[in-house]
This record gives sequence, structure tokens and C-alpha cells, in this order.
Amino acid sequence: MRAYVGRRVVVEVERQSLPNGTLMDVERVVFPRVVTVLPIVGGTVVLIRQYRPALGRYVVELPSGVVEDGEDEEEAAARELEEEAGLRARHLEKVFEGVVSPGYSTEVASIYVAVDPEEAEARPETHEVIERLRVPLDEAVRRAAEGGLEDMRASLALLIYAARTGRLRVTTSAPSPPSCP
Repeated sequence: MRAYVGRRVVVEVERQSLPNGTLMDVERVVFPRVVTVLPIVGGTVVLIRQYRPALGRYVVELPSGVVEDGEDEEEAAARELEEEAGLRARHLEKVFEGVVSPGYSTEVASIYVAVDPEEAEARPETHEVIERLRVPLDEAVRRAAEGGLEDMRASLALLIYAARTGRLRVTTSAPSPPSCP
């Protein structure tokens, strides 16, 4: 049953039998696929500082957005990069795909890297309040590794890129995670 239909999200409630036989009313947020782009320009990364009304504050993140109906992911990634960061991708490489919040949402995100994109005119949507930031790549990677970027997709994108390019040098004093059995 659809409990709510909004501009981007649908909330559904459905009675399900779990694999262990337990019956449960599952509340699920149905959300379209999203893409995130890590733009690497020379020795810098282009981040955006975007006002997020749901949080009531700005968040430093990467260009991201919904894959529109009839659009493929790479087209969406290129569009979001240009709209939000004013950059036109010469080439996009998909480096990750995964679920965002599997406890309550159907959202799946893909992360792309754009190396040395061309300058273009930013065209944010009217509801997007965005400031473009250029940060040295090593500083951005350090911030991500130390938990200094609160946007998880931005942190993940930076750490994947750093690991693939040999830039990942974690020297934080954060406690080590427990070992897995």
C-alpha cells in the first residue's frame, strides 16, 4: 500500500513474511537510482557545498542526482557534473554501485570519476543552492580518511580513487575497528 507519494519519494507499507517466518509490516521508501561524480582537475577535486533543506544546512559533497526516466546512468552523471559543478566530462569511469540505506530504502547509487573535465557553465536547478569548492586532492583524501567529510558518497568516492591511484595513506589516530571473524 502506498502511504505517501511525494515529488521524488514514495513510501510504501507492505506486510511481508521474513525468511524466518516472522510477519512484519515493512515500511519502504522507494527512491530512484542516483549517480555521484568525483571530478579530478589536475591535483584538485571539485566539491560542492550545497544547501540541503531536509537537514536545514549546507553539506560539502560531490555533484550528485537522480537518473531521470529514459536516461542512462552515464548520461545522468555527465548532466549532474555540468549542472552542479560547471564541468563537462571527457570520460566517466564507474567505480562503485551499491545500496544506500537498505534498512528502509530502495535507493541504489553509482559513483563515477571524471578526470580533467572541461570547464562549462553550471546550470543548477532552481531549488539547488550550490557553491563550488576546489580542494587539493591529497587534502580531500585525508579529510575523507579521517572522517572529516560527512557525506558518505563523497568519502567513499575519494577513498576508492585514492586506493586505486596509490594515494591512500591513512595516518589517523582513530581507534582501529574490531577484527572480523
